[in-house]
Amino acid sequence: MSFSMKFLVKPLVISYGNSITVHRQIHRWVAPTLKALNNRKREMGPQPINRRSDYLEWNYKAEIYSFGKRLGEDFKEDLLREAFTEKSFINLEAEKLMKVGVDPQLDMKDNANFSVEGEKFISQCVLKYLVSVLPSLPSEHIESIHNFLLSDEKLSTVSKNIGIDDLVLTAEYPLEQSTLSRSLKSVIHALVLSSGEERASKFVTDFIITQLCGEDITPLCTPENPIEKLKSTVGANIESRIIVESAKNTLLANYQVGIYQEKNLLGRGCGESPWIAEEMAALDALWRLWGITSNKKPFPIKSQKIVNSVNM
Repeated sequence: MSFSMKFLVKPLVISYGNSITVHRQIHRWVAPTLKALNNRKREMGPQPINRRSDYLEWNYKAEIYSFGKRLGEDFKEDLLREAFTEKSFINLEAEKLMKVGVDPQLDMKDNANFSVEGEKFISQCVLKYLVSVLPSLPSEHIESIHNFLLSDEKLSTVSKNIGIDDLVLTAEYPLEQSTLSRSLKSVIHALVLSSGEERASKFVTDFIITQLCGEDITPLCTPENPIEKLKSTVGANIESRIIVESAKNTLLANYQVGIYQEKNLLGRGCGESPWIAEEMAALDALWRLWGITSNKKPFPIKSQKIVNSVNM
């Protein structure tokens, strides 16, 4: 029982002969007090979310140090501080100094340059990894997966999961996805400068490339005209055949079409019409050729493989 509950709940001991029964009895003042507190909270309306740094026990230097240790990385403190500093924070501090009549000469750098360099490094790692594990996939679809991993949505999720959102120095709060994404790129560049490209590439592997695990990447590798794409890939001598059809001319019509080349089944697909089923069969054939079917083996997440690829 927690400390606060000791004052809300009073045990009532009742004796029945040789047996003792303990009943929990809540004080009468508890219910009206909680109702009054809830009514006051409702009258105040929604309150702004407090920053973690607003609390008294906040120690930014200790948090900076702990951030690297939690991740198992050795960052240089000045580089990590620069990676977490946004331009808006520097402008805000300068305005505060100007209001009190102090010349705003701040010895602070924002993370604009770090984020650009970090994005280049992440892009290099991701592209060369995708090329190594998906050698048959066309370059335009490699680029689609690359853009998916480097999107603000994915990078901001990684950034939150490793605790960057509490350490970023910025005027805005809550932080936008673009800010979190930019901060993560800056942190990776700070790691490159602190520990080298090998450690940074392992970091990219562990936290960014692993976002592919459990993801269905087939929507990212869907050409606009799959039948024409298949013909240009394997040749024009392909033919479509209806394998199974059911509930024809009804709302529940279903067709299964297979695409063959020299009596070899390349792919099969289902749809409510033969034309839709043929397109799905063409997509299935392409995904089989590219090695990205739903039953494929998981991506080999091995840091050494990424390091070797980056240093090519």
